[in-house]
Amino acid sequence: MPVTDLRWALAPDGERLAYEVRAEEPDAPALIALHGVLVGSSNWVHQVLRLPRFHWIVPHIRGHGQSPPPMPRQTIEEAALDALAVLDAEGVERAVVLGNSLGATIGLALALLRPERVRAMVLVEPSLPALVEHEGRSRLAETAARTRHLLAEDRIDEALALFLVPRLGEDWETKAGRRRLDEWRRNLFSTPAWIDAVLAFDPGPVPLAVLDHPTLLVYGAETQPFYRAMTLALAELLPNPEVVEVPNAGHGVPVDNPDAFNELLLRFLDRLGLS
Repeated sequence: MPVTDLRWALAPDGERLAYEVRAEEPDAPALIALHGVLVGSSNWVHQVLRLPRFHWIVPHIRGHGQSPPPMPRQTIEEAALDALAVLDAEGVERAVVLGNSLGATIGLALALLRPERVRAMVLVEPSLPALVEHEGRSRLAETAARTRHLLAEDRIDEALALFLVPRLGEDWETKAGRRRLDEWRRNLFSTPAWIDAVLAFDPGPVPLAVLDHPTLLVYGAETQPFYRAMTLALAELLPNPEVVEVPNAGHGVPVDNPDAFNELLLRFLDRLGLS
């Protein structure tokens, strides 16, 4: 018997969006967890499995899992409206928004576009290149271009290595496992479009200054400097976020150190009266 149920939502453009749900307790607080690029919904496996007291909603962002490919000239704002469509399909009026990397960027956009639908935010290393002057911005653009070139030549594993070598090392194929690699090879084809969307997204300082939701910003102690810089830049612009560095973790804190992340999450939700 699967832990999660697969459900479907109708997006604003008429496409069917896949999402997973674990809701074992009536009236449990709703948490919508938005995954990062490439990794898919397994980004949140340690939270969904270990914390069944919540109403978990985990969308398959376009180009991942069973959702359709990204839209032509995909934007972060459109992705936020997809997340809203999932909340509507699930009958959830307000949710705590969790996001990692791309998912954190989408979660932030959801709070900016529909603040009344968001109770609080837990954002893990949001991808916000517009907020920083850093060489990582040009590297992102170069990675998107290189990925497109390699995929056009059917050099899929060479393209995958661009993302996995920095995270897992040169022996990434043996560390990842066959099942995850098969999923990542499929998800990889959407990656350039999402990098383009992230590079184009600029929320601006004024909207962020009035975004007064309770917010927990998280980054890994072993993450790349670019991701740390973006997280801290956002912290400077939000009214009063809590910022936490998690030890023994890189860019994917919920997976890299789930014990520490889950403890942080529960403490944050407890202060809001939601745990």
